[in-house]
Amino acid sequence: MTRLRASIGTRATCQKHGVSIGEIEALLSRDPRVAPDLKHSAEEDRFIAVGRTAAGRPLFVAFMFRMKNGKRFVRPVSARYMTERRSSAMKRKVPRLTTDEEAEAFLEQDLSDLDFSQFKPVRFEFEKKAARVNMRLPETLLKAVKERAEARGIPYQRFIREALEHAVSRK
Repeated sequence: MTRLRASIGTRATCQKHGVSIGEIEALLSRDPRVAPDLKHSAEEDRFIAVGRTAAGRPLFVAFMFRMKNGKRFVRPVSARYMTERRSSAMKRKVPRLTTDEEAEAFLEQDLSDLDFSQFKPVRFEFEKKAARVNMRLPETLLKAVKERAEARGIPYQRFIREALEHAVSRK
């Protein structure tokens, strides 16, 4: 299970913008659009997520993944509501952010004119996974699964789990 873990500093930063940790967790559980911050990812992987809160407000979250005691956590760097602009101005690209300070400064501005076409939907897994499955597959099938998972940028076990969830949820 991927959990949200926010430091005191992160909580203060998010609350300064009026965003609660609960809203961030809710956004991340609703399959937001996510794009990697490739420039910063050389040091550690950083991502930007955009989506809407339960109330429909556009929300922007900068975050990273952290491991602690063998468990994976989402660590928000900062979050802010995006304001809606009436003008249909030219969309600008999301810049590459290299530090927490850059991310915070970036989030201080109006984000409604950003081009989020480079973002892709991402599904966060918050449900605990305790049951194990062991199965034999043809090498060609496993290779194809791993290639598809790699193309999506996710672990192949998650790819298999998503395929199973999709098959079970179809009517």
